[in-house]
Amino acid sequence: MNVYVTTNSEFLLQRPRYSQAIQELQPYADTALDWQATHGLLFRAPKTDSEVSWQHSALVPTPIALAPSPIPRKEFDKVVALQPVLNQLFDKISRDHEFLVTALESLGTADEFTSRVFDMYLKQQSIGVTKPGVIGIHRSDYLIHAPENEPNAQPRAKQVEFNTIAASFGSLSAIVGNFHRFMLKRTGYEGLLKSSEISQDQLPFNESLTSIGDGLAAGFELYGQSE
Repeated sequence: MNVYVTTNSEFLLQRPRYSQAIQELQPYADTALDWQATHGLLFRAPKTDSEVSWQHSALVPTPIALAPSPIPRKEFDKVVALQPVLNQLFDKISRDHEFLVTALESLGTADEFTSRVFDMYLKQQSIGVTKPGVIGIHRSDYLIHAPENEPNAQPRAKQVEFNTIAASFGSLSAIVGNFHRFMLKRTGYEGLLKSSEISQDQLPFNESLTSIGDGLAAGFELYGQSE
């Protein structure tokens, strides 16, 4: 949710105010579950108590926030504009063999997944694998830094993670914005947010599903397949 604020104190007032009493949140939760079930905001999870032998999993609601989290408009625009630059930076890093070996060799077995990926990379390098094209699916994660003890300072977006394997929940993240738009229209977020200060245009559209699909299609064509 984009908000126009200039100080930490203004920003902190925009945060959702969730009650600790479940009975107060239940109407929101019931509405959310109905919407999720009818719009595919679900994921498949292991099911251990099934009486049906072949049913080993179940569709369950994706964990989401009932209300959108605020982000200052200025910071939102900044990180959106920064993303293409970060994409190019990480692409160049991925092509710097000496740097990758220096940075990742010291991991050893501390991170099994990264260690396995790095081992695959070294094997490809040793046999001289060439690639006609490379596609990167990236997600950059941020938190808003707005200390309460600095009320007059400006809230800032701080990067906490950069994902280079980020396709798994692209289909779900594209739906969450629609869910928040529905909840705003249906409930006005009365009791959770200052509804008088929120409008639909403050909830940006997420195009992750189509953009990831377009990227995969472009990558497929680079490998010589047009259909």
